[in-house]
Amino acid sequence: MRPCETLEPDDLVYELMDLERLLDTIRNLLVEDVDYRLPDGARNIPLDRVSSLVNIAHFHVAHLAKGISHFDVPGGYVSRRELKERADA
Repeated sequence: MRPCETLEPDDLVYELMDLERLLDTIRNLLVEDVDYRLPDGARNIPLDRVSSLVNIAHFHVAHLAKGISHFDVPGGYVSRRELKERADA
């Protein structure tokens, strides 16, 4: 998807699902592969904060993706481009 393209309802479902998978992957990496201890044994507070923010973002994106899943209807929506093409034909 390009930034200037018109976003159709069914496209939004897939864009949010992709974003959810991206955030889920980042979240898993932060949980499984990152050591939050500093060399002196103290907790890495900035990294904790980043992890918390990723968790919050993931939660909200997952909630949005689930909430708009009803837009994922194959052939259920006609894009503006398709309407224009039909009118021109």
